[in-house]
Amino acid sequence: MSDFKPRPGTFLPYLEFEKQHAKPAKASPLTLLEILAQRNGQSLPLFDLQTQSRMDPSHYSEALKSLRDAGFVVFGGEGLQGSIRLTPSGAQVVRIAEPA
Repeated sequence: MSDFKPRPGTFLPYLEFEKQHAKPAKASPLTLLEILAQRNGQSLPLFDLQTQSRMDPSHYSEALKSLRDAGFVVFGGEGLQGSIRLTPSGAQVVRIAEPA
């Protein structure tokens, strides 16, 4: 076994660098539900939700479709100006998915 010992003061800058350059966890449909659950009124405009989730447009639309088809979110409003609202069953999914 080697006697490697980092120089004092070198480990914290390394951790800060890793934190800044780490890839964010890939967003999922559950991420969208969690974002909505944290909002007052559990609703957000369509593009605000996408911005907060950091999903690419195709993945975002697929996630929304799956959540809508499952009854976890509903769309309100007109076209691209609409908003997405969490349903009671969507809120229940978020509660169940929370770590203990």
